[in-house]
Amino acid sequence: MTAVELVGAAKIFADAEINASLRVESGQQLVLLGPSGCGKTTVLRMIAGLLEPDAGQVLFDGEPMSGVPPENRNAAMVFQAHALFPFRTVAENVAYGLKLRKVRADERADRTAQALCAVHLDGYGDRWPADLSSGERQRVALARAVVIEPRVLLLDEPLSSLDPLLRQELQQLICQIQQDLGITSVFVTHDRNEARAVGDQVAVMLAGKVCQIDTPAQVFAAPVAADVAAFLGTPLAAW
Repeated sequence: MTAVELVGAAKIFADAEINASLRVESGQQLVLLGPSGCGKTTVLRMIAGLLEPDAGQVLFDGEPMSGVPPENRNAAMVFQAHALFPFRTVAENVAYGLKLRKVRADERADRTAQALCAVHLDGYGDRWPADLSSGERQRVALARAVVIEPRVLLLDEPLSSLDPLLRQELQQLICQIQQDLGITSVFVTHDRNEARAVGDQVAVMLAGKVCQIDTPAQVFAAPVAADVAAFLGTPLAAW
């Protein structure tokens, strides 16, 4: 398990600046909660190594990740658009990261089967992505992420396109898998109810900055500032 920390990790764009400081304890799931455009995905991409901070640091277990390429960080991402390969079977999609890591074929097959079992898709290995429902495709994307046994799991609005009942079901599945495997996880969402449901900790992000980090109960009961309270929809009397 891995603790993840951002210390003044900043990315400067022409029209915005992201500057985030936060810590995710080993084996915990932190929800990064904020409106669209506030910088949540940029934070995930800095953790993954897809973007290098212009200032500050990203650390895994206290070790700076500056200059460490994504493939050497062992951080897996799950996106809203599941990004499956359409001309690979479900099993081939899940096993893709293992093949890149040159894992033996017999071990790839075993780990792929275990990952599909974990997301309740036993027997789906020979199917094609086009033959799956949207919820099933997102389960495959989750299996593909966890099969490589990542140090860190990064989820970027993974359920926002699903209907409410399916969304709730997959929230529970993600939490169960994350807890069973003990993976440190950062889950990005703009949905306040989802943040309450899946987070061990919630970090509220507004206008490029992390404004508050605490347990879901504490964040929603006692926002630290008026803009946080307004975003959370917390009555004035509660803070």
